[in-house]
Amino acid sequence: MAVYAYKTFTEDAIGRNRRELVSAPLWSGNTPTLFTAFTASEQSDGTKRYFYEVYNSQSNQQNAEVQFSVAYGDSKGSGSSTGSYGVQDYDYPTKAIYSQYKQMLLPAGVNSFEFTNGDITETSEYIYVVNVNRSRYKDRMDTNTWQLSLGKLGSLGGINIGSATDIITLIDDSTTTTTELATQGGRVYNIVSGSITGGKYTGSYSTTPWGLYYPDHGIIVLNGKALDASASFYTTRSRVPSATENYTGSLFGANNALRLFTSISGAMAYSSASYSFEGRTSEVVSSTYYFVRLYSDEFNYTNNQSFFRTNNVLKYESMVLDPKVYVTSVGLYDNNNNLLAVAKLSKPIQKSFDRELIIKVKLDY
Repeated sequence: MAVYAYKTFTEDAIGRNRRELVSAPLWSGNTPTLFTAFTASEQSDGTKRYFYEVYNSQSNQQNAEVQFSVAYGDSKGSGSSTGSYGVQDYDYPTKAIYSQYKQMLLPAGVNSFEFTNGDITETSEYIYVVNVNRSRYKDRMDTNTWQLSLGKLGSLGGINIGSATDIITLIDDSTTTTTELATQGGRVYNIVSGSITGGKYTGSYSTTPWGLYYPDHGIIVLNGKALDASASFYTTRSRVPSATENYTGSLFGANNALRLFTSISGAMAYSSASYSFEGRTSEVVSSTYYFVRLYSDEFNYTNNQSFFRTNNVLKYESMVLDPKVYVTSVGLYDNNNNLLAVAKLSKPIQKSFDRELIIKVKLDY
Protein backbone atom coordinates (compact mmCIF):
# COMPACT_ATOMS: atom_id res chain seq x y z
CA MET A 1 0.00 0.00 0.00
CA ALA A 2 1.34 3.44 -0.95
CA VAL A 3 0.42 6.53 1.07
CA TYR A 4 0.92 9.83 -0.71
CA ALA A 5 0.55 13.48 0.12
CA TYR A 6 2.26 14.42 -3.16
CA LYS A 7 3.16 12.41 -6.20
CA THR A 8 5.75 13.43 -8.78
CA PHE A 9 4.80 13.39 -12.45
CA THR A 10 6.87 11.19 -14.69
CA GLU A 11 7.88 12.75 -18.00
CA ASP A 12 5.58 10.49 -19.99
CA ALA A 13 2.62 11.81 -17.96
CA ILE A 14 3.06 15.37 -19.31
CA GLY A 15 2.02 16.46 -22.79
CA ARG A 16 3.71 19.77 -23.51
CA ASN A 17 3.14 22.59 -26.01
CA ARG A 18 -0.11 21.37 -27.51
CA ARG A 19 -1.64 24.13 -29.65
CA GLU A 20 -5.29 24.55 -30.55
CA LEU A 21 -7.12 27.16 -32.62
CA VAL A 22 -10.14 28.38 -30.67
CA SER A 23 -12.89 30.45 -32.33
CA ALA A 24 -15.21 32.73 -30.35
CA PRO A 25 -17.79 35.49 -30.96
CA LEU A 26 -16.24 38.86 -31.76
CA TRP A 27 -18.35 41.32 -29.77
CA SER A 28 -18.97 42.08 -26.11
CA GLY A 29 -21.35 39.80 -24.27
CA ASN A 30 -19.91 36.80 -26.14
CA THR A 31 -22.08 37.50 -29.17
CA PRO A 32 -21.11 37.25 -32.85
CA THR A 33 -23.67 39.88 -33.89
CA LEU A 34 -23.63 43.62 -33.24
CA PHE A 35 -27.17 44.93 -33.73
CA THR A 36 -26.68 48.59 -32.75
CA ALA A 37 -23.88 51.13 -32.87
CA PHE A 38 -23.35 54.35 -30.91
CA THR A 39 -20.73 57.07 -30.73
CA ALA A 40 -19.83 58.77 -27.44
CA SER A 41 -20.51 62.44 -26.79
CA GLU A 42 -17.73 62.45 -24.16
CA GLN A 43 -15.08 61.45 -26.71
CA SER A 44 -12.91 64.53 -27.04
CA ASP A 45 -13.18 66.73 -30.12
CA GLY A 46 -9.42 66.33 -30.53
CA THR A 47 -9.60 62.57 -31.04
CA LYS A 48 -12.71 62.89 -33.22
CA ARG A 49 -10.54 64.76 -35.70
CA TYR A 50 -8.86 61.37 -36.26
CA PHE A 51 -11.45 58.68 -35.51
CA TYR A 52 -14.75 57.87 -33.83
CA GLU A 53 -15.06 55.13 -31.25
CA VAL A 54 -18.16 52.97 -31.71
CA TYR A 55 -19.96 51.37 -28.75
CA ASN A 56 -22.41 48.49 -28.45
CA SER A 57 -24.85 50.68 -26.47
CA GLN A 58 -25.14 54.27 -25.37
CA SER A 59 -21.79 55.12 -23.83
CA ASN A 60 -23.29 56.21 -20.50
CA GLN A 61 -24.80 52.77 -19.90
CA GLN A 62 -23.07 50.31 -17.61
CA ASN A 63 -22.49 47.63 -20.23
CA ALA A 64 -21.19 50.02 -22.90
CA GLU A 65 -17.84 49.01 -24.37
CA VAL A 66 -15.90 50.13 -27.43
CA GLN A 67 -16.32 47.58 -30.22
CA PHE A 68 -14.49 49.24 -33.10
CA SER A 69 -13.48 52.63 -34.44
CA VAL A 70 -14.06 54.31 -37.79
CA ALA A 71 -11.64 56.68 -39.50
CA TYR A 72 -11.10 58.53 -42.77
CA GLY A 73 -7.67 58.83 -44.35
CA ASP A 74 -6.51 61.01 -47.22
CA SER A 75 -3.00 60.92 -48.62
CA LYS A 76 -3.19 64.65 -49.39
CA GLY A 77 -4.70 65.71 -46.08
CA SER A 78 -7.97 66.81 -47.65
CA GLY A 79 -10.98 67.02 -45.39
CA SER A 80 -8.84 67.66 -42.32
CA SER A 81 -9.92 69.68 -39.32
CA THR A 82 -7.57 72.35 -37.94
CA GLY A 83 -9.19 72.02 -34.54
CA SER A 84 -9.08 75.77 -33.91
CA TYR A 85 -10.23 79.06 -35.43
CA GLY A 86 -7.69 80.85 -37.58
CA VAL A 87 -4.73 78.81 -36.35
CA GLN A 88 -2.57 76.80 -38.70
CA ASP A 89 -0.98 73.95 -36.80
CA TYR A 90 0.20 72.21 -39.97
CA ASP A 91 -1.68 69.25 -38.56
CA TYR A 92 -3.56 67.15 -41.10
CA PRO A 93 -5.42 64.35 -39.31
CA THR A 94 -6.66 62.68 -42.49
CA LYS A 95 -3.14 62.57 -43.87
CA ALA A 96 -1.89 61.10 -40.59
CA ILE A 97 -4.56 58.39 -40.73
CA TYR A 98 -3.70 57.43 -44.32
CA SER A 99 0.01 57.36 -43.49
CA GLN A 100 -0.56 55.30 -40.33
CA TYR A 101 -2.42 52.52 -42.11
CA LYS A 102 -0.10 52.66 -45.10
CA GLN A 103 2.92 52.06 -42.88
CA MET A 104 1.16 49.37 -40.87
CA LEU A 105 -0.31 47.37 -43.73
CA LEU A 106 1.49 48.03 -47.03
CA PRO A 107 4.93 46.77 -48.09
CA ALA A 108 7.83 49.19 -47.89
CA GLY A 109 7.90 51.56 -50.83
CA VAL A 110 4.18 51.20 -51.63
CA ASN A 111 2.53 54.54 -50.99
CA SER A 112 -1.09 53.97 -52.03
CA PHE A 113 -3.80 51.43 -51.34
CA GLU A 114 -4.74 49.38 -54.39
CA PHE A 115 -8.06 47.56 -54.48
CA THR A 116 -8.94 44.63 -56.72
CA ASN A 117 -12.08 42.68 -57.59
CA GLY A 118 -11.70 40.24 -60.46
CA ASP A 119 -10.22 42.07 -63.42
CA ILE A 120 -10.84 45.52 -61.96
CA THR A 121 -8.09 47.29 -60.00
CA GLU A 122 -8.34 50.78 -58.59
CA THR A 123 -5.91 52.92 -56.60
CA SER A 124 -7.40 55.39 -54.17
CA GLU A 125 -5.74 58.25 -52.35
CA TYR A 126 -8.52 58.28 -49.75
CA ILE A 127 -9.86 55.47 -47.62
CA TYR A 128 -12.36 54.65 -44.90
CA VAL A 129 -11.28 52.29 -42.13
CA VAL A 130 -13.06 50.01 -39.67
CA ASN A 131 -10.61 49.04 -36.92
CA VAL A 132 -11.92 46.42 -34.49
CA ASN A 133 -10.90 47.02 -30.88
CA ARG A 134 -7.79 45.01 -29.98
CA SER A 135 -9.39 43.36 -26.97
CA ARG A 136 -12.24 42.13 -29.15
CA TYR A 137 -10.32 40.18 -31.79
CA LYS A 138 -7.57 38.66 -29.60
CA ASP A 139 -5.10 36.96 -31.99
CA ARG A 140 -7.03 37.60 -35.20
CA MET A 141 -10.44 37.99 -36.77
CA ASP A 142 -11.71 34.95 -38.60
CA THR A 143 -12.14 34.89 -42.35
CA ASN A 144 -15.46 33.99 -43.96
CA THR A 145 -17.33 34.70 -40.69
CA TRP A 146 -17.90 38.45 -40.85
CA GLN A 147 -20.20 40.67 -42.82
CA LEU A 148 -20.73 44.42 -42.69
CA SER A 149 -23.65 46.32 -44.18
CA LEU A 150 -23.50 49.88 -45.45
CA GLY A 151 -26.49 52.11 -46.10
CA LYS A 152 -26.41 54.70 -48.83
CA LEU A 153 -26.01 58.31 -47.75
CA GLY A 154 -27.43 61.60 -48.91
CA SER A 155 -25.39 64.54 -50.16
CA LEU A 156 -25.33 66.10 -46.68
CA GLY A 157 -24.01 62.93 -45.04
CA GLY A 158 -27.27 61.64 -43.57
CA ILE A 159 -28.65 58.17 -44.12
CA ASN A 160 -30.74 57.79 -47.28
CA ILE A 161 -32.23 54.29 -47.35
CA GLY A 162 -35.48 53.97 -49.27
CA SER A 163 -35.44 50.19 -49.60
CA ALA A 164 -33.20 47.18 -49.10
CA THR A 165 -31.59 47.89 -52.49
CA ASP A 166 -29.93 50.93 -50.87
CA ILE A 167 -27.94 48.67 -48.52
CA ILE A 168 -24.73 46.92 -49.53
CA THR A 169 -23.40 43.94 -47.55
CA LEU A 170 -19.70 43.15 -47.67
CA ILE A 171 -17.61 40.05 -46.90
CA ASP A 172 -14.09 38.84 -47.69
CA ASP A 173 -13.26 36.64 -50.67
CA SER A 174 -11.36 34.00 -48.67
CA THR A 175 -13.64 31.23 -49.94
CA THR A 176 -12.90 32.02 -53.58
CA THR A 177 -9.27 33.12 -53.36
CA THR A 178 -6.89 30.36 -54.38
CA THR A 179 -3.77 32.19 -53.22
CA GLU A 180 -3.58 33.90 -49.87
CA LEU A 181 -2.01 37.33 -50.21
CA ALA A 182 0.61 38.27 -47.64
CA THR A 183 1.98 41.74 -46.95
CA GLN A 184 3.60 43.65 -44.14
CA GLY A 185 0.14 43.63 -42.55
CA GLY A 186 -0.03 39.84 -42.59
CA ARG A 187 -2.75 38.03 -44.48
CA VAL A 188 -4.97 40.17 -46.69
CA TYR A 189 -8.12 39.43 -48.70
CA ASN A 190 -10.22 41.44 -51.10
CA ILE A 191 -13.60 42.68 -49.93
CA VAL A 192 -16.59 41.85 -52.12
CA SER A 193 -20.34 42.21 -51.93
CA GLY A 194 -22.01 39.13 -50.49
CA SER A 195 -23.11 37.45 -47.28
CA ILE A 196 -21.81 34.75 -44.95
CA THR A 197 -24.58 32.35 -45.92
CA GLY A 198 -24.82 33.24 -49.61
CA GLY A 199 -21.17 33.84 -50.45
CA LYS A 200 -20.12 36.35 -53.09
CA TYR A 201 -23.00 38.03 -54.90
CA THR A 202 -23.36 38.30 -58.63
CA GLY A 203 -24.98 41.20 -60.41
CA SER A 204 -24.94 44.72 -58.97
CA TYR A 205 -21.71 45.70 -57.25
CA SER A 206 -20.20 42.25 -57.86
CA THR A 207 -17.18 43.74 -59.64
CA THR A 208 -16.72 46.79 -57.43
CA PRO A 209 -13.28 46.85 -55.72
CA TRP A 210 -14.66 47.56 -52.25
CA GLY A 211 -11.57 47.22 -50.12
CA LEU A 212 -9.07 45.04 -48.29
CA TYR A 213 -9.46 42.88 -45.19
CA TYR A 214 -6.55 42.31 -42.80
CA PRO A 215 -7.68 39.57 -40.36
CA ASP A 216 -4.44 39.53 -38.36
CA HIS A 217 -4.99 43.20 -37.45
CA GLY A 218 -8.79 43.26 -37.28
CA ILE A 219 -8.83 45.99 -39.93
CA ILE A 220 -11.19 46.61 -42.85
CA VAL A 221 -9.90 49.21 -45.32
CA LEU A 222 -12.60 50.50 -47.68
CA ASN A 223 -12.02 52.14 -51.04
CA GLY A 224 -13.21 55.74 -50.80
CA LYS A 225 -13.80 55.97 -54.55
CA ALA A 226 -15.99 52.86 -54.50
CA LEU A 227 -18.03 54.17 -51.57
CA ASP A 228 -18.64 57.43 -53.42
CA ALA A 229 -19.59 55.72 -56.67
CA SER A 230 -21.71 52.86 -55.33
CA ALA A 231 -22.81 53.85 -51.82
CA SER A 232 -23.34 57.59 -52.33
CA PHE A 233 -20.90 58.63 -49.62
CA TYR A 234 -20.35 62.05 -51.22
CA THR A 235 -16.92 62.25 -49.60
CA THR A 236 -16.07 65.90 -49.00
CA ARG A 237 -12.44 66.45 -49.82
CA SER A 238 -12.58 70.25 -49.89
CA ARG A 239 -9.58 70.99 -52.03
CA VAL A 240 -6.36 69.08 -52.53
CA PRO A 241 -3.25 71.16 -51.67
CA SER A 242 -0.54 71.55 -54.24
CA ALA A 243 2.94 70.25 -53.64
CA THR A 244 4.17 73.71 -52.62
CA GLU A 245 1.40 74.78 -50.24
CA ASN A 246 -0.05 73.75 -46.94
CA TYR A 247 -3.73 72.97 -46.75
CA THR A 248 -5.30 74.87 -43.87
CA GLY A 249 -8.53 72.86 -43.80
CA SER A 250 -11.26 74.22 -41.55
CA LEU A 251 -12.28 74.15 -37.90
CA PHE A 252 -14.46 71.07 -38.21
CA GLY A 253 -13.12 69.68 -41.46
CA ALA A 254 -15.27 67.43 -43.62
CA ASN A 255 -15.84 64.94 -40.76
CA ASN A 256 -15.88 62.12 -43.28
CA ALA A 257 -15.28 59.44 -40.64
CA LEU A 258 -18.76 60.18 -39.31
CA ARG A 259 -20.17 59.29 -42.74
CA LEU A 260 -18.94 55.73 -42.33
CA PHE A 261 -20.49 55.46 -38.87
CA THR A 262 -23.77 56.88 -40.20
CA SER A 263 -23.77 54.35 -43.02
CA ILE A 264 -23.17 51.39 -40.68
CA SER A 265 -25.58 52.45 -37.95
CA GLY A 266 -28.20 53.46 -40.54
CA ALA A 267 -28.19 49.99 -42.10
CA MET A 268 -28.56 48.47 -38.62
CA ALA A 269 -31.46 50.78 -37.83
CA TYR A 270 -33.22 49.85 -41.06
CA SER A 271 -33.15 46.16 -40.10
CA SER A 272 -30.85 45.00 -37.32
CA ALA A 273 -31.77 41.37 -38.01
CA SER A 274 -30.62 41.56 -41.63
CA TYR A 275 -27.92 44.23 -41.59
CA SER A 276 -26.01 43.77 -38.36
CA PHE A 277 -22.21 43.64 -38.11
CA GLU A 278 -21.26 39.99 -37.65
CA GLY A 279 -17.90 38.49 -36.86
CA ARG A 280 -15.86 35.94 -34.98
CA THR A 281 -12.38 35.90 -33.55
CA SER A 282 -9.81 33.16 -33.13
CA GLU A 283 -6.71 32.63 -31.08
CA VAL A 284 -4.12 29.92 -30.71
CA VAL A 285 -4.23 28.50 -27.20
CA SER A 286 -1.14 26.70 -25.94
CA SER A 287 -1.88 23.89 -23.51
CA THR A 288 -0.03 21.42 -21.35
CA TYR A 289 -1.76 18.17 -20.40
CA TYR A 290 -1.02 16.46 -17.09
CA PHE A 291 -2.15 12.84 -16.82
CA VAL A 292 -2.82 12.23 -13.14
CA ARG A 293 -2.55 8.47 -12.61
CA LEU A 294 -3.94 7.04 -9.40
CA TYR A 295 -3.11 3.35 -9.15
CA SER A 296 -5.19 0.89 -7.16
CA ASP A 297 -3.09 1.13 -4.00
CA GLU A 298 -2.76 4.93 -4.02
CA PHE A 299 -4.86 7.76 -2.52
CA ASN A 300 -7.43 5.46 -0.94
CA TYR A 301 -7.51 7.19 2.44
CA THR A 302 -8.48 10.67 3.53
CA ASN A 303 -7.54 13.18 6.22
CA ASN A 304 -11.02 14.65 6.21
CA GLN A 305 -11.97 15.10 9.88
CA SER A 306 -15.55 13.99 9.22
CA PHE A 307 -14.22 10.40 8.94
CA PHE A 308 -12.79 10.43 12.48
CA ARG A 309 -14.08 10.40 16.01
CA THR A 310 -12.76 12.86 18.55
CA ASN A 311 -10.01 10.42 19.54
CA ASN A 312 -8.84 10.12 15.90
CA VAL A 313 -10.43 6.70 15.52
CA LEU A 314 -12.16 6.02 12.22
CA LYS A 315 -15.93 6.25 12.43
CA TYR A 316 -16.44 3.50 9.91
CA GLU A 317 -14.66 0.18 10.26
CA SER A 318 -15.04 -0.50 6.54
CA MET A 319 -12.56 2.31 5.91
CA VAL A 320 -9.81 0.22 7.52
CA LEU A 321 -9.67 -2.70 5.09
CA ASP A 322 -11.96 -1.55 2.27
CA PRO A 323 -11.74 2.25 2.07
CA LYS A 324 -13.75 4.17 -0.49
CA VAL A 325 -13.09 7.86 -1.06
CA TYR A 326 -14.14 10.32 -3.75
CA VAL A 327 -11.80 12.47 -5.80
CA THR A 328 -13.14 15.99 -6.27
CA SER A 329 -10.07 18.04 -7.25
CA VAL A 330 -6.42 17.82 -8.24
CA GLY A 331 -3.74 20.23 -7.02
CA LEU A 332 -0.62 20.98 -9.05
CA TYR A 333 2.44 21.91 -6.98
CA ASP A 334 5.97 23.08 -7.72
CA ASN A 335 9.08 21.34 -6.41
CA ASN A 336 8.79 23.25 -3.14
CA ASN A 337 5.23 22.03 -2.60
CA ASN A 338 3.70 25.43 -3.36
CA LEU A 339 0.20 25.10 -4.80
CA LEU A 340 0.13 26.53 -8.33
CA ALA A 341 -3.22 25.44 -9.75
CA VAL A 342 -6.33 23.49 -8.81
CA ALA A 343 -8.37 21.43 -11.27
CA LYS A 344 -11.99 20.72 -10.28
CA LEU A 345 -13.76 17.58 -11.49
CA SER A 346 -17.28 17.96 -12.85
CA LYS A 347 -18.46 15.36 -10.32
CA PRO A 348 -16.81 13.26 -7.56
CA ILE A 349 -15.26 10.00 -8.75
CA GLN A 350 -14.97 7.00 -6.45
CA LYS A 351 -11.51 5.67 -5.68
CA SER A 352 -10.73 2.37 -3.91
CA PHE A 353 -8.33 -0.58 -3.97
CA ASP A 354 -10.49 -1.99 -6.79
CA ARG A 355 -10.44 1.16 -8.93
CA GLU A 356 -7.67 3.01 -10.74
CA LEU A 357 -8.15 6.49 -12.18
CA ILE A 358 -6.51 8.56 -14.89
CA ILE A 359 -7.50 12.23 -14.78
CA LYS A 360 -6.42 14.50 -17.63
CA VAL A 361 -5.72 18.05 -16.44
CA LYS A 362 -5.49 20.70 -19.17
CA LEU A 363 -3.58 23.89 -18.36
CA ASP A 364 -4.07 26.69 -20.93
CA TYR A 365 -1.79 29.73 -21.19
